[in-house]
Amino acid sequence: MASFEEEFYLENPTCWQVLQRDMRLLWLLARYAVLWLTRGVIVRKAYRRAQLSGEPLEIEAIIED
Repeated sequence: MASFEEEFYLENPTCWQVLQRDMRLLWLLARYAVLWLTRGVIVRKAYRRAQLSGEPLEIEAIIED
């Protein structure tokens, strides 16, 4: 995976290149937001259930693809 600088830094960009870069960055942030909303909710619910039952929480079992 490329670093943030390798992915989004441009030297002397044109307006079109800046727009393309900004759209890629917006898409990346939207993907992270969806991931946080879906997987984050699942992990938080499992954590609450584990806390109430007193059993340990195995995060790997929850977040497997």
